[in-house]
Amino acid sequence: MFSTGSKYFFGISFLGAVSFAIYMFLIGESAIGATALFGLVAATGLLTALVLATRDGAKDEDGVAASTAAPTGSIWPLIAAIGATLLLVGTITSPVVTLFGIVALLAALIEWTVLSWSERASSDIAYNSSLRKRLLNPIEFPVIAAVGLGVVIFSFSRVTLAVNKSVGATAFIVLGSLVLAAGVLFSIRPNLKRSLVTGICVIGAVGIVAAGIAGAGIGVREELVLAKEEGHYVHQECGVEKSEHFDKLPLGGVSATASVDTHIDLVDGKLVALVQGIAGQQNTITVPRSNPTNIVFRNKSDGEYRLVASLGSKMVTADVNEDVVQCTQLIPQGSEQLLILNIPKPAVAGKPFTLTVPGLAGQSIEVIVP
Repeated sequence: MFSTGSKYFFGISFLGAVSFAIYMFLIGESAIGATALFGLVAATGLLTALVLATRDGAKDEDGVAASTAAPTGSIWPLIAAIGATLLLVGTITSPVVTLFGIVALLAALIEWTVLSWSERASSDIAYNSSLRKRLLNPIEFPVIAAVGLGVVIFSFSRVTLAVNKSVGATAFIVLGSLVLAAGVLFSIRPNLKRSLVTGICVIGAVGIVAAGIAGAGIGVREELVLAKEEGHYVHQECGVEKSEHFDKLPLGGVSATASVDTHIDLVDGKLVALVQGIAGQQNTITVPRSNPTNIVFRNKSDGEYRLVASLGSKMVTADVNEDVVQCTQLIPQGSEQLLILNIPKPAVAGKPFTLTVPGLAGQSIEVIVP
């Protein structure tokens, strides 16, 4: 049953599997040694299967008929080998690499299986090729198009993140013009040689990918790196001074569909509250715990002001507490802006939550959270 060569490979595979199991249980499942032993078992197992299938290379027939067609050359064995390598490397690097390895192995398995089946469908090579195309082309073309589009989008994103905004706009105008010119050329000259059309498309694709690789090599431009480190676009700056980023292009109105619970008005330097369902001006407002409350701040005084909600503090680490502050942008006279409060706990005794306006002393509204 077992040929001579297969016995040797089977023995090596068995010893490798035992070593792998012992290493996993006694030393560590995430160690590089376990990965190496797993690769050894996989490689020797594959060789064992091949030797068993070929019976050590022995043939039952003395020769092969000259009319027997040679199998079609295929790249899928190489893809399968790359997928297996990625799968192995992914176990010690990143899950993304493992995912790519699994995808490559599945693609190679399907394509190689269908190719092998189609070659034996009949004695007509052309018919076998058409059979494979009819089965796989409806799957291959959308997948290839999606992958190609993803590569183009990713390449463009690397370029836009690397170059200056004005340079990027100019580059995309030029690139769009070139794409339009190529489309016009293909439409008015439909009889162009296929090799010429293919060459133009390949040069364009290679240029886009090369630009993306170059952009990735340059990295993100300095202003975006600084914005990411300092949180320019998410960090609220609630002081008197105008923030370069947080107060840029402030919103000056509130949608009529917003469910407003309270209006906070700044009238001639005085802060007052108008609560829905309660007549007259109020000095305190009640906010339900753990429910969003929509408050509209209306600036009716000369100058630019913001509304700041001081909501106590929260524990960052065992020894560090951080003040919880929310605020609107600086808005000019006649503008209004929405502030949404969602307070998970009541105020500590002696430290009430307040609504204030930076730069105006003595003006505050107490926020009561039951």
